[in-house]
Amino acid sequence: MNKIRIMEASVRKWDRIIAGKSTDGGVLDCPPCRIFYMLICIGCPISEYTGHKFCKGSPYGRWYWHQIEAHGKMRKKVYCDECLEIAREMRDFMVEIVAHLKAEKAASRPDPTEDPEKIDKGP
Repeated sequence: MNKIRIMEASVRKWDRIIAGKSTDGGVLDCPPCRIFYMLICIGCPISEYTGHKFCKGSPYGRWYWHQIEAHGKMRKKVYCDECLEIAREMRDFMVEIVAHLKAEKAASRPDPTEDPEKIDKGP
């Protein structure tokens, strides 16, 4: 399973919401939730990044409660300037996680310019 691709799908979801071309269906259309929610967020890249389950520590709580309190609607989309601001925060947070995952992946690869025999044997 490629967590980077899953999170890139999340970025695209929020881009569509920001553009007014889509709505947020919560766990029903969240790319990581489709895979990890049934497992109670175990292994979810967002959960691993924040250290909390169910998107705590992300802008999602603010988005969700703003939708309910300011607009009283279950259909979560951009209705006002604050919606747009929070949606951008959520998208940017997903971008941050993608960058983090890519950095982790790059750090876990051995440097191909280093000769393992020289490293093991010393000078």
